[in-house]
Amino acid sequence: MRKYLCFLLVCLWSTISVTAQVTYTANDSVAVYPGPFGYGSNMGYFPPWKDVQLAEFAAGSPEKGIHGAGVRSLRPALPEHFLEQWGYDIRIETHAYYKTLGIENNTIFIGYPSKPHQDSTFHCADRPSELFRNMYAPIWDNGENGTPVNDTNYYALYLFNLLERYGDYGRTWEIWNEPDFDFVGNGWKRPGMEGNWWINDPAPCEYAIQAPVQNYIRLLRISYEVIKTLRPDQFIAIGGIGYPSFLDAVLRNTDNPDGGNLTEDFPLKGGAYFDVMSFHVYPHVDGSMRDWNQERLAFDYYRHSDAAVDGVVAKKKEFENVLIKYGYGVNMPQKHFIITECNIPRQSFGEAIGTDEAQRNFIIKALIKVQEESVRQFCIFNLADSRKVEEAETEFHLMGMYENLEDEDQQVPNDVAIAYKTTSDILYEKAYNELETQAMLLPEGVRGAAFKDEMNQFTYVLWAETVIDRTEQATQDYTFSPLIPVDSIFVKSWDHSINPDEQLILGNTIQLTGAPVFLEVRQPEGSDVIIEQDTTLPVVQVPFRVYPNPFTSSAKIIFQLDRTREVSLEVFNTAGKLVKVFRNKEEMLRGVYTYELDDFIPSGVYIVKLTVDKEEILSKVIKVHEE
Repeated sequence: MRKYLCFLLVCLWSTISVTAQVTYTANDSVAVYPGPFGYGSNMGYFPPWKDVQLAEFAAGSPEKGIHGAGVRSLRPALPEHFLEQWGYDIRIETHAYYKTLGIENNTIFIGYPSKPHQDSTFHCADRPSELFRNMYAPIWDNGENGTPVNDTNYYALYLFNLLERYGDYGRTWEIWNEPDFDFVGNGWKRPGMEGNWWINDPAPCEYAIQAPVQNYIRLLRISYEVIKTLRPDQFIAIGGIGYPSFLDAVLRNTDNPDGGNLTEDFPLKGGAYFDVMSFHVYPHVDGSMRDWNQERLAFDYYRHSDAAVDGVVAKKKEFENVLIKYGYGVNMPQKHFIITECNIPRQSFGEAIGTDEAQRNFIIKALIKVQEESVRQFCIFNLADSRKVEEAETEFHLMGMYENLEDEDQQVPNDVAIAYKTTSDILYEKAYNELETQAMLLPEGVRGAAFKDEMNQFTYVLWAETVIDRTEQATQDYTFSPLIPVDSIFVKSWDHSINPDEQLILGNTIQLTGAPVFLEVRQPEGSDVIIEQDTTLPVVQVPFRVYPNPFTSSAKIIFQLDRTREVSLEVFNTAGKLVKVFRNKEEMLRGVYTYELDDFIPSGVYIVKLTVDKEEILSKVIKVHEE
């Protein structure tokens, strides 16, 4: 049956004309990135374990008694040399099994030709290009060989064969892994420094692909044309890069082998051929956790989890600034961001950070913060330690969610796996909510965020900011903002995925430490807000609350404005009679405002009406007689 279906598919493709090919680029449109935030992991290679078993360790398999680490998406590889050797069908059942574990929307990194299909050009004296042969042959033909692509363009043919079999299992196709891996140290250099990539295109011998950057852009172009033609619902990512200067080189060049110049045959620069910005970030090695002190002629260090998280955000903004420089998010569509490798070590080598506590705190905080920064997927490095503790030589050997998997009889999770699963279990399919986060009114020294589910229920994540080098110790009291009605707070700790007990705190104040906690707030009765809205007007969401409710002597009216708006604030009785006017169509600046209902009104039921830019928000409030 499968052979028959494949025969039909070949016949169908043989009739496809050039007009069926994709007619747009990422300069024209970028589709909405569907689905929830991806709690992802790199797969790694841990023989004798098979990929299906590694996926069980990642996601969990209750029927097999495997707890898992809360992973919801993976970053597997499907290189051409592997598929050519073992057959293109070799991983179909494996990827289908991933779906049964709840693993979807994977980012699959691709490339890596077989020897017969590798470019034999020696751009360096000692080794040939790492890329594909015949990439500059036409991408398409008229179906002479039974496929819509030109079979002599080996990369295009690989993509066709790949998408035909695995198109239902990927969401994003990442073109190569770390193509900008720098052998000589020019990638990090700033403009003005000798050899920097901001001005100079990377020389082939300087970095991983051993080929001109224009050849890498050709990879992107072929990928975009073929993948978007076959599966327009899927995404193409630049390949997990580490240097903003390399991104700049891609965005300022075309795929023209003659210096990347614009011509009729090479009409667009590299940014046209990917819609997802995938990057790698390791804050313990990229300088994020130290500053040079000129007075001491030595580094000041900030080896704690919050500095590491700040480093992740700073790296994202560096890439974002390069994209903006070339018009993406300005006059061309904004690109999506994913992080396909990130972590800090749990053991210190040399000057690096490294404790279990720091690593688990970092992972939770990073997962929270990147969602605030609109990153769509985060893939932790790595699923397991690549060596046993006593055999480790660098911190990268001990960055796994599990201890080394050499022992076939057991899989021991590190603290980071427990923290990862806790975060995923509690927040999966809940979305970061900017407005509610602002309404938390976080004071200095407290960090956190609010997440909302489809039922409009909120979960809050909070922690005390760490500031002291090489310690996670931090304490801070947080009193919930009056914009957030609180009756009682249920607190879940970082290890909730294995210790499901939760602590009940009455009142609205909690003492925080450097370890994030997850809070579910039970709201008091009478805190509902009724929103009446003209659907023809833009939605204006305003945090608004009247409390306590009911009240005896006085109640506070509090609301928050995100920018300057026209505001009216009025109180009516149930007969519709105006009782009190606080504001009447007045322009008010961004901020939090508080007003008081007091003894000027008798006992009864009232409606507080807040009008913001013509949107009416109503809250019923009851004043009761004080006995």
